[in-house]
Amino acid sequence: MVKKIISIFPLLILIIFLSCNFDSNNNGDPALARVTFINHSTYDVDVFYNFNPQYITEAALVGTVDIMSRTLTASFPASQDTFLGDTFYLRFKIRLANMFETGTTNILIHAERTMSNIPIVLEIGHNYTLNIHDPPIDELRFINGYIRVQNITTELFWVENHSTILTPLANEAAWLAPGQIGFFELSLPPLADSWPMEFLQIRDSQVNRTPFPAFTMERGKLYWYEINNTGIVPTQVTNINPLAN
Repeated sequence: MVKKIISIFPLLILIIFLSCNFDSNNNGDPALARVTFINHSTYDVDVFYNFNPQYITEAALVGTVDIMSRTLTASFPASQDTFLGDTFYLRFKIRLANMFETGTTNILIHAERTMSNIPIVLEIGHNYTLNIHDPPIDELRFINGYIRVQNITTELFWVENHSTILTPLANEAAWLAPGQIGFFELSLPPLADSWPMEFLQIRDSQVNRTPFPAFTMERGKLYWYEINNTGIVPTQVTNINPLAN
């Protein structure tokens, strides 16, 4: 069994979209290992280090390697004497909406490649280069689910999930003003590709609540809704995977 695991491990590393080059000359702190990420993809990429991928925190963010500079270099404590080693996680920043739709700014959301974590053992005084490439069309996996809600009434509304108020992405205020379009992020269980949405609702300024029609949310889809004088109407579902369009 151990031999099988050892033989499969290099194959898993080849499956992911990064290639690693190693250089024994570290010009920085000799007690650290230096890693350079080179972005060959068409997206800005957030790099996270040694964290549970189910619970992303800003503290785990190494930085963003964008499509302008293409390079991000950071130093890390060497892990050659530890049992767990190091793991990097990459999050592609995909545009969900532009500033004309939001009225403020572009909305970028996180997606990953299936099995995109990078296990590696960093040695003291070594330099490492990790190359980032676009994932195949069917291997881009979005972290959360998303809905688009447009208020075409003359009233104010906010969106709730399990009675928790949701703030539109790229907006500071939770209220949807008349005519406003809001994009909302909904958490999905890490191992589920779809999930029933049965507790979404809107609330007006008089505390009247109206439920969304129940539906099953799929990763990679954007669900459009319209608030009109008769209630909440689903209008369309679009694919947010830019590689599939």
